Amino acid sequence: MLKEVFLGALRNKDVKISKIKDSNFHKILAEASSRWISYESVPEICESAGIDSSWNRRAFQGLQLYVIDAVAVTSTNKILAIEWEEDIAGSARSELLESKAMVMEASVAQKAAGKADNICLDGSLVSRLTKSKPEAASEIVKKCTSCIFISKTSESRLQFGPMGSKAGDIYYYGHTSKEAGFSIPVETQFCHAPLFEVYARLRDHTPVIRIEIMSNATEQEVKSTLNKLRYHSVAGYPYCLKLAHNTCKITNEDIDRLASIYDLQNEQGARDALNE
Repeated sequence: MLKEVFLGALRNKDVKISKIKDSNFHKILAEASSRWISYESVPEICESAGIDSSWNRRAFQGLQLYVIDAVAVTSTNKILAIEWEEDIAGSARSELLESKAMVMEASVAQKAAGKADNICLDGSLVSRLTKSKPEAASEIVKKCTSCIFISKTSESRLQFGPMGSKAGDIYYYGHTSKEAGFSIPVETQFCHAPLFEVYARLRDHTPVIRIEIMSNATEQEVKSTLNKLRYHSVAGYPYCLKLAHNTCKITNEDIDRLASIYDLQNEQGARDALNE
């Protein structure tokens, strides 16, 4: 099966790539290049904190064992705040667990405020609040006013969508140049607070990241933010966010250990017939 998939991909490679690199591709690249500001960030001594959350669950004959946690940790591996929840429930939908994880992140961010010079949250504020109720979204925004949001990937088409872009804006910024710098800040369509998006590369030949800043981001403010992010960055990505991800990640092995505590490890699972 996979052999045919790979052969098909090789045969149709040019056709598939042409769907992205159509007549608009070079026009969009030129526009992205005109919005790019070359800037070699200067590492500024500071303490940065990364915030991330994780959740996992396991089904046991109609029961759901789940775990959610969130952490704020500095680039020197100092834990500033942590929250978690574990329980057995009749239902634990993905949407509910994701919502609880976001609330935990906001709470952890509030606790970490003032304890670090730079507080970074993994992911996009806009996308994570898309499905939230207005009241819940406003509460999360209030707790995260001192944070910046950093994404390794993004589907946002705010800047080049009107030009008929086929990929996210980050794709075009990543193909315009390989030098360090950032894009001109653009205000997003966000009703809860002023929110600006910036695409940046902390070092030459490193991946582009998307940054959301909850304030009227000037060019000087963006440069100051990049200087702080550069101080503790690895391969163009803030080290504190990598630590936060590794610290809070809940693996299947963790769920197995928790199931053992609750004496659920011997309950037959739905995938036993597949030896999985």
